[in-house]
Amino acid sequence: MKYKLDDMISINNKDWRIAEYRMGRGREWVYTLSHEDVDGSYTTMRINEMAIDGITLVGGMIGSIEDVK
Repeated sequence: MKYKLDDMISINNKDWRIAEYRMGRGREWVYTLSHEDVDGSYTTMRINEMAIDGITLVGGMIGSIEDVK
């Protein structure tokens, strides 16, 4: 496990907190990221360690190829 609970990751200029992690499919770490919106509601997503590495490498996440053009 590379990332710890409460570590912050920036995705598309939003801070996501690592809320949980677990071993997925017995081979890879899967992290649950949580983002609190302005209205107090929470959004969560699950992502594996390799994807987090890629996001931190480029400094963000791109939703589609159209966002690059």
